[in-house]
Amino acid sequence: MSNTKQLPTSERQEPPRLLPFRWLAAIGLGGAALVLYLATLSRGAFPGLPAKSLVWQLQLDIRPLLLDSLWGYLVWALSYLPGGSVAFWVGVSSAVFGALCVVLLSLLTMRLRYSLHDQHDPAEVRREAQASLLAGVVAGLFLMGSIPFWILANRSLPGAFHLLLLLSATFLFSEYQRTGRVGFLYALGLLYGVGISEFATFWMFAPLTALLVVRAMLQRAEFSMRVLVRTGLCVLPGLLLYPLNAWWMFQAPGVSLRGFGSLWSVVWYTWRDQWHLIANAPQTSGFLLVMCLTVIPWGILFLMRSKKPAWRHSAWQVFLRVLVLAVAVATLYDAAVSPWHFFGMQYLMATPYVILAACAGYVAGEFWVMGQTREHRNAGIGQPLRRVMAGVGLLLPVAAVAALVLNQPVADGRFGSRLERLADETLDALDGRDVLLSDGIMDDMLRLRAWERGLPVHVVPLRNTDTQLYRQYLALTFNSERQQSLLQISFPAFMQEFIAADENLRRLASIDFTDPLREYGYLEPDRMLYRAEVMEQDIDLPALVERQKPFWAEMEEWAALNLADRNPAAGFRQYLLRLTSKVANNIGCMQVERGDKTGALATFQQARRLFPDNISALLNLLTIAQTEKLPEEAEYTALWDEFKARHMDSRVMWALSALYGYVYNAGYLVRHGMMWAVSGKPRLAEAELRRAAGRQGVNAAVKAFLGRAYLQGQDLQRSTEYYREAIQENPQDARSLLMLAEIALREEHYDEAEEWLQKVEAAGVPADRLRFERTALTYLRGDTDRAMQQLLDLVNKEKDNVRAWALLAMLTSDAPDPTLHQRAVKALKELQGTSTDVRLLLAELDINQQNWAAARDKLEQLTRTNPRNVRAWELLVEVDFRERKRDLADDHVRSLLTLSPQNYTGNLLLGSLQYARGQFSLAESSYRAALRVRRDPAALNDLAYLLLINKPAAWGEARALVEEALAAQPANKIVFLSTRSELNLREGRLDEAEDDLQQVLTAMPNQAAALLLAAELYAARAAELAAADDAAGAKRQQAAALDLANSLKDRQNELSLEQQQHLYGLLDAKP
Repeated sequence: MSNTKQLPTSERQEPPRLLPFRWLAAIGLGGAALVLYLATLSRGAFPGLPAKSLVWQLQLDIRPLLLDSLWGYLVWALSYLPGGSVAFWVGVSSAVFGALCVVLLSLLTMRLRYSLHDQHDPAEVRREAQASLLAGVVAGLFLMGSIPFWILANRSLPGAFHLLLLLSATFLFSEYQRTGRVGFLYALGLLYGVGISEFATFWMFAPLTALLVVRAMLQRAEFSMRVLVRTGLCVLPGLLLYPLNAWWMFQAPGVSLRGFGSLWSVVWYTWRDQWHLIANAPQTSGFLLVMCLTVIPWGILFLMRSKKPAWRHSAWQVFLRVLVLAVAVATLYDAAVSPWHFFGMQYLMATPYVILAACAGYVAGEFWVMGQTREHRNAGIGQPLRRVMAGVGLLLPVAAVAALVLNQPVADGRFGSRLERLADETLDALDGRDVLLSDGIMDDMLRLRAWERGLPVHVVPLRNTDTQLYRQYLALTFNSERQQSLLQISFPAFMQEFIAADENLRRLASIDFTDPLREYGYLEPDRMLYRAEVMEQDIDLPALVERQKPFWAEMEEWAALNLADRNPAAGFRQYLLRLTSKVANNIGCMQVERGDKTGALATFQQARRLFPDNISALLNLLTIAQTEKLPEEAEYTALWDEFKARHMDSRVMWALSALYGYVYNAGYLVRHGMMWAVSGKPRLAEAELRRAAGRQGVNAAVKAFLGRAYLQGQDLQRSTEYYREAIQENPQDARSLLMLAEIALREEHYDEAEEWLQKVEAAGVPADRLRFERTALTYLRGDTDRAMQQLLDLVNKEKDNVRAWALLAMLTSDAPDPTLHQRAVKALKELQGTSTDVRLLLAELDINQQNWAAARDKLEQLTRTNPRNVRAWELLVEVDFRERKRDLADDHVRSLLTLSPQNYTGNLLLGSLQYARGQFSLAESSYRAALRVRRDPAALNDLAYLLLINKPAAWGEARALVEEALAAQPANKIVFLSTRSELNLREGRLDEAEDDLQQVLTAMPNQAAALLLAAELYAARAAELAAADDAAGAKRQQAAALDLANSLKDRQNELSLEQQQHLYGLLDAKP
């Protein structure tokens, strides 16, 4: 036994004969890892995080990633390589980086030294060298086969690259420990600066790194403040990646939309995002447990490291190492405590696996050292047990290889290539369409493949359309001013107007999102999506079915492949099979509608083969089997009964079409259609009821029902068409005849309304039941006194006739004697109950009397209980404007136009809000949308004034609009004359401007805007006289202009911003 003093482990020389073996072992492990990762490589963009990472770095997403800048430059460079997709080349790079990580970790673990009893004992030195080699092999194999690291290394993810940076920094530090050369410290500083700007984990390890550097310098007795400062300065060049990345990201439209005002704001938010990554990690479920499982083993082995040789470890020390090894092996084998088990692809944590791999390697080496034969009286546990520990150390490489085999089905990325082919199939199925509405599952793969193939496809993930930021991004694509205006409101408002035009409908396709498209056209299912078609005749159904068969065969083959449930591709496969089965089911429904039940039977069976749990296809098969008396009826009935026993409730039934496709059952479709009608979706109700009727067509009762649904939706034209069709089949349908009379009254076709009322009487309705309609018609024809007498007789005879009391309240609202009005309002309040119409009328009466608070209270209650009531929102917005509550008006206009994008009131008031914000182009589009619905003089004048102040080239149109407003409403001409006067002034027609302005000032002598216009007219006269060399006349006119302008200085709050600018111009003008 020797008492020779040991050298520090960092200064101990390695046995020269084993050095080549260590390098060969590390390189061999790296080569094996590279082969493994390339063999299981995802050659396409794997859905989820790998595809999202590429989309972020290639700036194909509105939210470009502010992190991973160096990785992003690498992705851009690889995107130019030929012979493969960008996902393939990035995946190959990740495999190379992963293999290098295995090499570095193996070498670093081999450098860990074990305490020797006698460093001059050749046997002990050799045993220690063998232990280091074994430690490196075990660590490399453990890291190579761990699931998260494997996934990082065979997919287009930056994790392997980031770990390579971290391990490279550790290797540089190790070189300084080994050699004492300060150049390695300077290189460490530079690399650390790069790592900080690239990988948030470098921030977490920064304090520890600084302490270790100081400790290493003190151990070597070479502490130097100058070296420390220089090392710190070497960090700075690496930090230049922050401003460089900010400049690069500042070019992306998504960054500018996020409101970054400068490059430094991008740098700030990059720091903030890194901090959030660090700060939010501990809040993740299971994070603390994972940290304990990695930090505690590291602390046991390295912070509590014994100075005695391993063969002298006590039973307690051996137990702790066995515990560390058990944790490492359990994590490698994906036990319930492993990070992968907790987080999966959501939070890929590979750093804990690196630490545990190093711990496992170190323990393997210790166990091998422990097994050497020693007769020392303080040899710790007995020799037989130490030999067992040595055997365990030797078996660890075998255990690591076994785990590698077991983990391969989970980490295998080759299914990504098949998923990418399905993305290509989806793009092919677009058939030239350039707008794809998506449910968010395949968005990133579709964007990436469309970009690589040069296809101008706009993938719109519907889950993002609720955010204002994303709608602003969409506005860069849909660049019509009207479309941009509606995108400010809501995506449903934009979509309703966009797809109402046939040319836009032909641009659309959808993945698993069909209802809005069905309102305006027909859907052609193809593979995994639906193309919108204007006419059903445009769909060649037999050819469509034939085109699906190769695709269905490929999907069946894929469904039969053995895929581990824990493989990230498993969830995507299940989703895509359900989606394909749903599309097949809907094709079968189309075949039934066209009378091809034999073909439909085969298609429904195909849908079930693709996804056996497709209950819609099962119900459709059962319906056909029952109607055609097929022998399979008993089988389908048994399967349906089994499903009902397991899953059946009302929510499942209503969700069938959304999950699995249409159910071709007349009773179900009728109920579904009624539901859409009640929900205010008459077009969807029509589509469902027509499908329920099949080839026989809808009957008169259904047509009358649809007429009512469209009438409630204010679509008078469509409602009239259905009511007319209903009475053609049933001329005695008194209700439909009465509804046609009501529509004629709304459209001011009084003679036609009289004809319909006569037909109602001819259909057997007593004249007394039509007294209200007759009274309303009398009033609308201008016979007010007679109508009033009829109305009084009616309310006296029918005291619960709500409509009669409502009309009486309206007609007497401004009567000199308020008695009748008060009586009518009292009766309405007693009768209102839950009647929406009565409460609306009471709110209108409050508005007429300028009782804003009472009106708002009623209307807000109405919009809460019936949020789809368009009239309630119209009145509420009117109250907002009357009370000058613009913020509320903005919110309520959004709600109104989301319900009814073509609504006159909503578009007119939206234009006013946009005008107030200086968004003149958007305001113009809103005014024009309002005028397409109604040529109201107020809207005509608003658009004319907007063109006057914003578009001199359109002054001719502005004049035509003002003239139209004057002709339509001469009694309210003062407002229109004011606009025309200013237009004449701008065009130099001073005499005409003066004539109009005199009429305005006669009516409103103290209006600030009119006085400002008069001042501008004086100034224009002054300029005219000055040009004619009449200096005295010009001086008088200029003085008058200045006097008027000075009188308005204290009234600027009564002027618009444009008028205030004109006022400043007059005040600043020199004589």
